[in-house]
Amino acid sequence: MSGTASRRVAVAVALALALTTPLAVATVQAHGDHVAADSQVTDDGTVVVEAVSALRPGFVVLHADDGGRPGAPIGHEYVGRTPDLTYLTSVPVRIDDSTWRDWSGNRTVWAVLHNDVDGDETFDPGTDVSAARLSPAARTEITVRKSDSVARVLGMRFEAQSVADGTLTVRRVDLSAPGHVAVYPLGRNASIGSRSLAAGVHRNVTVALNESFVAERERDFRVRVVAHRDDGDGAFGPADPQIAAGDRPVGTYLTVAPGNGTDDGPLINTPTVTTAPEASPTASPTGGPTAGGSGTATTAPTSAPAGGVTDGGSGATDGTAESGAGFGAALAALAVALAAHVAVARSRRAER
Repeated sequence: MSGTASRRVAVAVALALALTTPLAVATVQAHGDHVAADSQVTDDGTVVVEAVSALRPGFVVLHADDGGRPGAPIGHEYVGRTPDLTYLTSVPVRIDDSTWRDWSGNRTVWAVLHNDVDGDETFDPGTDVSAARLSPAARTEITVRKSDSVARVLGMRFEAQSVADGTLTVRRVDLSAPGHVAVYPLGRNASIGSRSLAAGVHRNVTVALNESFVAERERDFRVRVVAHRDDGDGAFGPADPQIAAGDRPVGTYLTVAPGNGTDDGPLINTPTVTTAPEASPTASPTGGPTAGGSGTATTAPTSAPAGGVTDGGSGATDGTAESGAGFGAALAALAVALAAHVAVARSRRAER
């Protein structure tokens, strides 16, 4: 190939990269550095962080509260990175044994994402700085209650969940005793759906929502999914108290996209999070999902494949890293290759 042709190819490739780089960067930075966690009850000092999005390798670090801000670190877990973007769900972080021994009742805890500055995969508070310095979403405050039981609801995601089929799916619910999960629109105390559950670790819990309520929504709306203790009759009702850590209900927040809504927002490729294998089928809920109105019943939570923890213990985990810029990056690479191919073909024709 002549020097002129080579320069043409180089220009074509550079142009293609310039056009496609914004797409890839937007994909990688769709969530940025972000940590999501909610208040929970634990019996062994394990705090399960609901979701972590990280632009580089680092650590989820639990901090004691120091007057309304993160204080001394009291536990951490390394979060590695797949090629571009780490996106993890249900990340277990153990509170240090020395701290947990002296723990009683409820305490405020901060979950903070730290960068692995020196790349040694070992947390050093003096070196591995908090990502919250640049991204406030990289830290969150929760209440952790020490108890002889376990209660947590894990479902938070960084995008709206479609309920076109009338059901909401909660990724995981941990209960040491029979209970319920109930769904409440923000600002309302009346449930629009509930499900009764046996003691155990439940995954992919479906809750049928009130059909008329969902049908009236024209845009995305926020809900709380809250854990309730059963009063002994096995059916959800006003007598079933919320499970709390301090003054905060044990639950999670989700954004719901009604089936009749439209999404005119920008297209962002979100990494798909896979679920780690389980050891045995998860505990089956008692009773089916019920809606606070005319919701339709759905099937029971899916059985788990082989591999992790399925009892009521705190250490169960179901999150794995999912990488990458996704489909957008693949398109970018394809565009670059096609541009180079076209440039080479044209140059060869010009030389003949």
